[in-house]
Amino acid sequence: MLNRSAIAAFAALGILSSGLSAAAQAPATEPSPARGGATSAYVRIGQLNAVIWRPASPGPYANVVLVGMHDEGNNMDHLSGPNLARRGYTIINANTRTAPDLDDHDTDWDNVLIDVGAVVKYARAMPGVTKVIVLGHSSGSPLMAAYQNIAENSTKACNDARKIFKCPDSLANLPRADGVILLDPIFGVGANVLASVDPAITDAAPKVRNPALDMFSAKNGFAKDGAHYSAAFLNAYFEAEGRKNNAMIDAAQARWAAVKAGKGTYADDEPFIAAGASRRPRIWPPALGLLTHTKEAHTLLKADGTLPSQVIHSVRPPMGLVMSSDRINGGGLETSVKRFLNTFATRALPNYSVDEQSISGVDWESSYTNTPNNMEGVTVPALVMGMTGHYWIVSAEMAWEHAKSADKTVAFVEGATHGMTPCMNCNGNYGDTVGRTFDYIANWMNTRY
Repeated sequence: MLNRSAIAAFAALGILSSGLSAAAQAPATEPSPARGGATSAYVRIGQLNAVIWRPASPGPYANVVLVGMHDEGNNMDHLSGPNLARRGYTIINANTRTAPDLDDHDTDWDNVLIDVGAVVKYARAMPGVTKVIVLGHSSGSPLMAAYQNIAENSTKACNDARKIFKCPDSLANLPRADGVILLDPIFGVGANVLASVDPAITDAAPKVRNPALDMFSAKNGFAKDGAHYSAAFLNAYFEAEGRKNNAMIDAAQARWAAVKAGKGTYADDEPFIAAGASRRPRIWPPALGLLTHTKEAHTLLKADGTLPSQVIHSVRPPMGLVMSSDRINGGGLETSVKRFLNTFATRALPNYSVDEQSISGVDWESSYTNTPNNMEGVTVPALVMGMTGHYWIVSAEMAWEHAKSADKTVAFVEGATHGMTPCMNCNGNYGDTVGRTFDYIANWMNTRY
């Protein structure tokens, strides 16, 4: 059966296994793809739940199937399903074996990659299919980048000496995809955890925050309408954040060595709490001076239908301003030693820092959960799209920069939120951001497959 969130989403769209009416066509410099109806059906792929979306009237792109997945969220009701089906494509939106797992209690990167492989294999076996494209949104993006990197380069892509935790042989024969689409990609799962570490929390007195490193202190630049931190505070903050992150990795590695030596709490693994860490970046959401624009000029899908090439600026409002107990006290990532090392750990280098157009000092190669290093092994056509109503535009640019593909494209949707819908709290009226996003994706695929 479909879960409740999937049923609610389909009902909101006015569809379960019925037709989907066409929406008004937004103006665009490029011709918008034809929009027809769509049908959906629940399927079981091994132990995985999935929804297959198909165009109501199959056309010239019926031989192309997309596989959309997310590492820990529910992907069955993702916007890509009805929107790409209405534009002529078949897409399988599947959940991993443990999704949804928003608390990350069971998320295991190796298992998730194997689950993607099962769905890609299923798509390949569908009658008449000649091309399979993997599509990842948010942290589904490093998932699909890692998947394709390993599928193209086998386990040498994930078990070199730089890796904190080396991948297993079970990832050696993943079926390759013919293209990769990343929507508003994050820097990586491990990189997100690094960026979430709260350096104001000390192991000696975890309930007492260090005022010199407290990002929620007005004395350090925090305010209800945003944050304006000094260079001195940011330098101290990032140095302490990187140091605390690396200390947690060292502690987990020591416990893993004990487990392997038969001296752990249990024979195969043991609990591990990454204190003050989560998967939510901590300091740049409220600080509009961080990660605010790209380095280079790129295509911008504007609300008026034009496609200028320009340096891309975020139009997002300040985020992360609610000082809940979790954000003040830092919370903690409750996982296990093995899962922390293979899913959530990325090392910081001595020059770790974030500024208005870049993130530096991340040892991307230390984990195979990060987007930039995985894109360096991807050679198939790649499309990266960033949403300017959020804070991942620099991450999108980096994913495109690092892609090895000879055929790679990056574009940004003006005023779109992380979920691709129009930003209502941004300064402007941005129109049909969802339509522009999926029109662009369809046009990109139409010319290649």
